[in-house]
Amino acid sequence: MTDLTLWHAPLSRSTRILWLLEEIGCAYRLETLPPSRTLDKALHPARPPALRDGKEMMHETGAMAEWLCETRAAPLWREPGAPGRAGWLEWLHFAETIVQHVARREEAGSPERLTAALGLLEAWINGSEWLLSEFSGADCQIGYSAWIASQVRSLDDHPALAAYLGRCAARPAFQVAFGGHDVRLK
Repeated sequence: MTDLTLWHAPLSRSTRILWLLEEIGCAYRLETLPPSRTLDKALHPARPPALRDGKEMMHETGAMAEWLCETRAAPLWREPGAPGRAGWLEWLHFAETIVQHVARREEAGSPERLTAALGLLEAWINGSEWLLSEFSGADCQIGYSAWIASQVRSLDDHPALAAYLGRCAARPAFQVAFGGHDVRLK
């Protein structure tokens, strides 16, 4: 039995962590919460996703990703002082910015903010396979956020981002994390 447990609601932000756990390949226990019925519930599930590692308990997916990469997946992490560390942290946490713009998409100014955030990501990923020099934990964070954004806004104006999301969706761990749900771009 493992001391690592993820409480997960399908298609919610915990999907990022399920994907990362599958990429890492470590033993974990999955406690699945009732599935979300709408996109807004996927963004804000009634019971927050949580990760327990021994005595440590976390509820924020950015912290979970950082913890898991630091403790179990050095190749998916950028340690302090390593080249790319600042970029890794930036993209790891920028993922939440995208999700917040999706969640607030009907508020004044939010559609433009989502467009700007996706444009920034498009410019960065253009000409690159992954966010950094190779696949990392930040790609699990951003990949999920790009997918959730694609469910409410077409990525037709962002071909590099759409191609990036296609590469994410082709990864076996991504497919396990999404559990057979339709993950096509809308």
